[in-house]
Amino acid sequence: MVGLFVTARLGSTRLSQKHLIEAAGQPFIKWLTNRYAHQFKEEIKNGVLKIFITTSVSPENKTFEQVFSGDEVSVFYGSDENIPLRHLECARANNIEYIISIDGDDILCSTEAAVKVIEKLQQGREIAQTKGLPLGMNVMGYRADFLEKCLTGKELSKLETGWGKIFEKGNTEIIEITGYEQATDLRMTLDYEDDATFFKEVITHIGNKIIDISDAELVCEIIKNSWQNINKGLNETYWANFNKQKNEEQ
Repeated sequence: MVGLFVTARLGSTRLSQKHLIEAAGQPFIKWLTNRYAHQFKEEIKNGVLKIFITTSVSPENKTFEQVFSGDEVSVFYGSDENIPLRHLECARANNIEYIISIDGDDILCSTEAAVKVIEKLQQGREIAQTKGLPLGMNVMGYRADFLEKCLTGKELSKLETGWGKIFEKGNTEIIEITGYEQATDLRMTLDYEDDATFFKEVITHIGNKIIDISDAELVCEIIKNSWQNINKGLNETYWANFNKQKNEEQ
């Protein structure tokens, strides 16, 4: 079975409860999961793919159960500070062979990229990742047994930022996606207030079409309407904080 793991928690200090911020009447995280539920509706119906919110055991994350009550999305509580261990725990508990890793901050992450990654894993690759889409749209996936092997000896480590470093170098199958060279400065991830404003603007104006819009059409709409200007100045701050936190975990 394929497990589509949306990694999220509600204890963010930079932007409080950011996954629950609403746009057009729904929390951001519902827009994210609805897009994947639509893309993989047949696989979900046939029981070969399941969507999980993989969150930590911290009590505040129980709110996710209210968001997804009676939904086709399951909430899994795992390791508090070790995200790959949390993924492995969820995979073991639910008989997941292939893991698609989606950052809950990446509200409009590519569903098309997920299809490509799943195909590579099912062809026998241990780990695959798309490259070429704007920040916050690329997708990574890996086999559960490969994750277990790479995580051995690191189960007690703090692995939250840049945790992909656990994977053995040279194993990753890179899936090159072209045609987005004009969107290299596009920022499609949720960390700051301006990011929230960006996603609200995009989702509100595109409406329910956001559920099945193609990557190319989505990026075209953003650039055409200059919505990328809302948060484009945050990338330098984002990467500075990312590298600082990554170094602190080493």
